[in-house]
Amino acid sequence: MDLDDRLDLLAIDQADRADCAALFARSGDDALVAEVVASITRSMGSFNEIPVGEPTQEPLVWLAAYLRLVPALVEWHREHGIAEAVTRDTLADVGRHVAISRRVTGEFGLQTWRWLGHHYSARLFALGRLQFALQRTSRSVPGMLAPGDWALEAHIPESGPLLPALVDESLNRARAFFAVHFPDRPVTVVTCNSWMLDPFLADRVAATSNVGAFIRRFTPFGESSDGHTDALYFVFRTRDLDRVPTLPRDTSLQRAVLERLDRGESWQIAWGYLRL
Repeated sequence: MDLDDRLDLLAIDQADRADCAALFARSGDDALVAEVVASITRSMGSFNEIPVGEPTQEPLVWLAAYLRLVPALVEWHREHGIAEAVTRDTLADVGRHVAISRRVTGEFGLQTWRWLGHHYSARLFALGRLQFALQRTSRSVPGMLAPGDWALEAHIPESGPLLPALVDESLNRARAFFAVHFPDRPVTVVTCNSWMLDPFLADRVAATSNVGAFIRRFTPFGESSDGHTDALYFVFRTRDLDRVPTLPRDTSLQRAVLERLDRGESWQIAWGYLRL
């Protein structure tokens, strides 16, 4: 598979292609890239039971490893009967995050290098509007979920409106997809761990809105953790609190995010679940 084919599969924007080509050809980091490739390869298909190690935290080393690993991941998907469209949709997250990094920092990079390890270790799949990571849970919900059970963790890529019909479609696809491809890891519960499940937000967006309808699908459970600037980053793509007074307040979501920060309060990362 040549480099152009890899960049197409990863949906790399034109603005980032020359930099990706230069990175792919660069040899100075070969030893570290090889360590990252080996770490991901060991984890591939283990569904996080063999965690991906971090021999380095240099983002471009990880991106170089991701460019090299495309053929291996595509082959793993093919061997497990994963449709080519699912493979493409899953890998397109790489280009999406490279573009986000350029938008946020003004230069070529990959701020979310750790996140994409989920895709390359073959535990996360894009199924329509949502992505789902298959893993053993450490959570406990009486009568629903016990530590060690298999569960799906839902993630929301930056890929358009969160329309309820599209969420329904994704959940239906997930139910069929994991039953067919991984029947030895049965799942009946979808979890979500996000600032979007902070009760502060549920009180400030309409239940009939896209975001309101999504968060009300999940039953909250357990304790939350501090995620002070997470909402700011995912809505406005910045963690700079000095920018809060100048950011737009055009939507109920934008107003809610900024209202909490105006109050000097911290956004919370909350956990919820739904039955698949």
